[in-house]
Amino acid sequence: PAKEHAPGNMSKNVLLCAALLCSATRQAMSFSPLSALPTSRPILQLRSCSMTAEIGLGADMPNQQLDVGASTQTLLPTWKGLAERVFEKDQRPVILYDGVCNLCNGGVNFMLDFDEPEKLKGNYRFAALQSEVGKALLQRGGRAHDDLSSIVLATHDGRTFTESEAILRIGQKLGGGTLLWPWAPFASTVALVAVPGFVRDNVYRFVSKNRYHFFGQSDECRLWDDRFDERFIPDIPDA
Repeated sequence: PAKEHAPGNMSKNVLLCAALLCSATRQAMSFSPLSALPTSRPILQLRSCSMTAEIGLGADMPNQQLDVGASTQTLLPTWKGLAERVFEKDQRPVILYDGVCNLCNGGVNFMLDFDEPEKLKGNYRFAALQSEVGKALLQRGGRAHDDLSSIVLATHDGRTFTESEAILRIGQKLGGGTLLWPWAPFASTVALVAVPGFVRDNVYRFVSKNRYHFFGQSDECRLWDDRFDERFIPDIPDA
């Protein structure tokens, strides 16, 4: 026969179970995933009042704020500070190119050959669009950090040129010390003034859209050239 439990014992068991459940619930609610992270380098600290977050970027970069309610959570120090550092010690314009595009790399070789080739420093510096410097300068110019649709010419005064205008403005300073001088600057200036922008840009966009199909692409991204140390920007420029 089954044992009969006294009402007093049953009440005690119910109260004990309720106490254990409450204790487990309090522990679960008080647990934070951030408590499991190393305390020496905090990753994320939320501020409930302003709805912002501070991101720990290490000793070399100060903590910055990120609007967690914004639609695009771009970290200002990862592009704005870097973009400023690019021109701190060297104000030469920067040409951003697609590092895996064979046509683009051929264009870089052409510019290296005809931009004061006998001098240590030419008129331009280079960085791949895929590099951290490239992404920073893209965002400085109001473009998406992963936009590979166009060559970009970025100047120290904050201006950004793209598509056909970028190419023609680059051409205005090419040819020094070579047979292209002064014809390359002259032809570039004439084309920039005489040919309507929509005509130039439509031709550029057609070539750009089909550049991989026509000219192929490399499996590796060209970020550097040891022969021209003074013309390629390191991924993280010295402060």
